[in-house]
Amino acid sequence: MGRPEPTTLDEALPRWHRREVHRLPVDLPAPTLMRAATEVTWADVPLFRAVMIGAGLGRTPFPADAPVLDLFLGNGFTLLHRGEDELLVGGIERISRGQPVVPLAPGTTPDAFRAFDAPGHLKLAFDFRCAGGVLSTETRVYATDHRSRRLFGAYWLVIRAGSGLIRRVWLRGIRRRAARDAGSVSRA
Repeated sequence: MGRPEPTTLDEALPRWHRREVHRLPVDLPAPTLMRAATEVTWADVPLFRAVMIGAGLGRTPFPADAPVLDLFLGNGFTLLHRGEDELLVGGIERISRGQPVVPLAPGTTPDAFRAFDAPGHLKLAFDFRCAGGVLSTETRVYATDHRSRRLFGAYWLVIRAGSGLIRRVWLRGIRRRAARDAGSVSRA
């Protein structure tokens, strides 16, 4: 088996300190799944919603009809790439209490994201990708200095299990929504 084709995630964050990958078999076209990834709502992923409400101690609303991706895109992350078979989101966060998110301008390229290297920051990127009958999500985190890497490493130990759970729930929500959308198209 050969090496898989490079992804836009590989361009944006070729090196990382923490990484998580989850996969789910699918039998739907990639464009349908990528559309569902942008449209899946909190109602489509109730367990994910419950975890997020609990983590925020109920301070942040997660309206059932709001797209999940909007939470990220409305909080400093940006869509770095949208293709027929891959959707890539990236964000930069400071390791400080002040203003933790460094807002990325719409249209930020994977190359510009990769080039950011100011100390005291984390570069976070995640994708949804469909290839070979598999829908996957990969999350990568790169710390720009040793202190940030050490602090995030401790945080990662605490959140990793929950992070994996919500990503698997998110994938299943995308697959369900895509199947539902594909079914309504075929019946039309």
